[in-house]
Amino acid sequence: MVRAHGLAPRVRARLQPRRSASRSAWARYLVGRFLQVTGLMVTLVAATAFFGTSSTIAMLRMMLAGVVLFVPGWLLARKDPRG
Repeated sequence: MVRAHGLAPRVRARLQPRRSASRSAWARYLVGRFLQVTGLMVTLVAATAFFGTSSTIAMLRMMLAGVVLFVPGWLLARKDPRG
């Protein structure tokens, strides 16, 4: 077996126990994930409920509501508390 040059320090660093994240980091992450899923569900419902109808404006408004929920959730959940 041939060792890759410079790989050992990175492997040792990954084997070190990680520090536990704070409760606020987990809360922020979980709220962000909840907002993401809710936004996606609202967008899905808007796309399916208004499919084939003439009320395009209502569909676009409901999709905008889904995006308004999703984007803050994405911003909150960008940093994973696990590291």
